[in-house]
Amino acid sequence: MRYLISGYYGEKNAGDEAILAGMLQEIERRDAEASFTVLSFDTGDTSRRHGTDRELDVLSTSLRHPAQLLGAMRKADILISGGGSFLHEADFELHGASFLLRAGKLRPIPYFLSVVLLARSVGLAVMWYAQGLGPLHTRQARGMVAAAGSVSQLVTWRDPDSARLAYKVGVRAPVQLVVPDPAYALAPAPAEAARSFLADLGLSPTTRYLAVCPRPWLGRSRYLANLGSALERTAAAHDLEVLLVPFHEIQDVEVCGALAARPGFAGRAHSVSPIESPSLLAALLGGAELVVAMRLHSGILAAAAGSPAVIIDYDPKTRAFANQTGQGEWTVTVDDLESGSDSIAEAIDASLADLPARRKALGRTVSPLRDEAGRTAALAAQLARTAAVDGWTMLEGE
Repeated sequence: MRYLISGYYGEKNAGDEAILAGMLQEIERRDAEASFTVLSFDTGDTSRRHGTDRELDVLSTSLRHPAQLLGAMRKADILISGGGSFLHEADFELHGASFLLRAGKLRPIPYFLSVVLLARSVGLAVMWYAQGLGPLHTRQARGMVAAAGSVSQLVTWRDPDSARLAYKVGVRAPVQLVVPDPAYALAPAPAEAARSFLADLGLSPTTRYLAVCPRPWLGRSRYLANLGSALERTAAAHDLEVLLVPFHEIQDVEVCGALAARPGFAGRAHSVSPIESPSLLAALLGGAELVVAMRLHSGILAAAAGSPAVIIDYDPKTRAFANQTGQGEWTVTVDDLESGSDSIAEAIDASLADLPARRKALGRTVSPLRDEAGRTAALAAQLARTAAVDGWTMLEGE
């Protein structure tokens, strides 16, 4: 089957690349003849990350030349939209009520849903794959989500809050489900790859380390200073190295470098260069004693690889992840972190004091999420086969 995949790819965000890697991996497991075309903001980047071991065509996301996109749609058996949380107006307060344009470019909701509606206009079956939704502030955004979702054959949401919002705004797809993020199923790279990466940093294979995945947020700085203070104390107290791991190659590198340069670390902290391979990222996080996760997919990849996290909660999606994986007790809000370093230091200390129990509980929670992520891929393969034979009518039971 030929899968056309639309999402936030090629934008230097390791979380979105982990989503794509998880989808490709699991669909291939269920469709041995699968071939893929991916729409990307940077075609070279996507080809390099995902096209080495499979048949993969990559097209620009640009809608300036719709003939190319229409041609890909006519060859495809299914359009997959997602996953991730790009259907939002989270920047509403910063950029105002403009629905269509920001800095002369289409904003995410009209762009991605235009692709969905174009696919349906030529009769291509559409699946929304572990999609996040919201916040939605404008009437136009809510209306477009309702229209595009209702004409899609299969809509799967990444969390219950997204599903509830979808129903509220009027999405009435024939099938709607709540499913885990595709990255839960992603297989980490071999442990030897992570050991080699540590060696390149000058660390031994037996080094005990914290992995920390921060991000900039709304121009604030105090939470980062307090995070650095807490990490300095806990790293010294527990004799741990600290790896500052950027998940966004543009936004996070400066933040990681600034934290690693704090003199209180006394050489324990290391700012890691951006890692292109989601599987290697998972292996590196899986080798940590503990992950301090502000980026959502740092927490998901850590959980999939068996490492518990202390979660810095800045958005409903990070809160949903903490609850989904049973880690709400070890969650600290950005506002709490803005007020001081004690709350996150206490969460890190408590986690390190009880790591075996935390790992065991996390394994019990994540195992069914991994299996369910695979079943989402099975639904995609089934819809593609059905559409290829006689057009979409219904999904048969597995």
